[in-house]
Amino acid sequence: MQLSINVPDTLPKARVAQRIRELEQSLRDEASFMASVLPVKQAKQEKLAVLIRIAQECAALPTLDNRSADEILGYS
Repeated sequence: MQLSINVPDTLPKARVAQRIRELEQSLRDEASFMASVLPVKQAKQEKLAVLIRIAQECAALPTLDNRSADEILGYS
C-alpha cells in the first residue's frame, strides 16, 4: 500500500526522514505482534471447540439416576 504525505518545505528533510523511519518501525513492530497473537487465538479457539464438543456429548448422554446430588451422597 502506498501512502502519500504532503510535507511543508520548511520542515528539515532529515527530521522528516527520521519520522518516516520511526513510523515504518512502528508498523513492523505492530505486524510482528499481530503475527505472534494469531496462533494463540487460534489455539484458544481450537480448545474451546473441543470443550464444546465434550459438553455436547455429555448433554446427549441419558440420565441414569434422577436423584439430586445431595440424595446420592446421603445428605439430608
